[in-house]
Amino acid sequence: MSDQHADGGLIVPPLLAVCAAELLERIDALADDLFRKITTEVAPYARLSDEIMADVRDFNERNLREQLTCMAHHRPVRTDSTRQSVRRRATQGVPLDAVLHAFLIGYRLLADALIDRAKQQPGTTMDDIAQASMALWSLLDAASRTVNDVYRDTLVSLARADELQRLLLLDALLTGKTADWAALGGTAASLGLPEQGPYVCVVADHDDVTAMEQAMLRGGLRSAWRPRPDGLAGIVALPAPFPAPGCAHASALAVVLNVVGATVTGRAGLSPAYTRLRESADALRLATLARASLPAGTHRAVTLDHDPAAALVAAGPDLALRMALTVLDPVLAAPDRKDLMETLTAWLDSDTGSTTEIAEILYCHRNTVRNRLDRVSRLTGRSLHRPADVAALYAGVRALELRPR
Repeated sequence: MSDQHADGGLIVPPLLAVCAAELLERIDALADDLFRKITTEVAPYARLSDEIMADVRDFNERNLREQLTCMAHHRPVRTDSTRQSVRRRATQGVPLDAVLHAFLIGYRLLADALIDRAKQQPGTTMDDIAQASMALWSLLDAASRTVNDVYRDTLVSLARADELQRLLLLDALLTGKTADWAALGGTAASLGLPEQGPYVCVVADHDDVTAMEQAMLRGGLRSAWRPRPDGLAGIVALPAPFPAPGCAHASALAVVLNVVGATVTGRAGLSPAYTRLRESADALRLATLARASLPAGTHRAVTLDHDPAAALVAAGPDLALRMALTVLDPVLAAPDRKDLMETLTAWLDSDTGSTTEIAEILYCHRNTVRNRLDRVSRLTGRSLHRPADVAALYAGVRALELRPR
């Protein structure tokens, strides 16, 4: 039998060492024979390009030479060439079962040649042949494990490289570095997106890229996502049909809004639709603004159209907060400020401005609502019948809602 060396390699019996030395003299013929068998018996190899075919032939010879040399010098059989070959085939997209089949053919050919030589050696017994056969089976078993492990590790490395490339491409788009996007060979396909828009950019309070991508796929949406310190930023392809390029299709946006809203753990903002991926940086800014138009603690996805005034406030939060404190300071200083602000907010959020409706929401009498609104008007000097004054009050309330906690 073969001996297990300390480094994990196998050392074949002396009989095989003698036979391996003899086979080294006809390594070219063995390599040619192996190449013909592999390309004849393994269909994926038969379909490889001429360039890769030449590479296969080269590695066949290198593998055989490495194995036979180790055997002939009674050293642990090395797997360097095997590992290189498996990495090459995995990178080239040759299926694992085809790679394993090719190595099985190689070891079968090598075993047949070695056993034939062994039988010709003077004084060889059946026990010698049995030990030689067991040693070769041990080599095949070790090689099969090596092929599986190296192939799997290569796929993992390739996946990580692809993901890194994808993140770099997304970063280039979302930060407006179009030169980097071009230098990296960026395409919509490399991000898993269709070549033609429209697209929307999404900024969301969420920390699980996989969950978001799967939610999008379940909704029939193709997307690409990038983790950020404040959540996720992504590009989503709007579903067909579209009325015309560059037009924001209401029903298509509604699909994205529904999926994102059901998935996020907090706020999410969507940009207007856009047609070219190179516009993603501007879209990201608008999506960020849409999210910022929602108060902290909200669980919802919105576009800029949801509350344009709140979006304007979010665009200049420091100025908006200063204005809010100026406009609403008398109310905020009043002893009953909580009731006054609650009533003013309910009135501003109301679709009708009906005091009866607001009274039902606040569980109080409608006269109480009227009195509180009149008190806000007197304290601030703002009329609730003058549009400019109402706009100032609305912006003030929104600025207070959106200020950092």
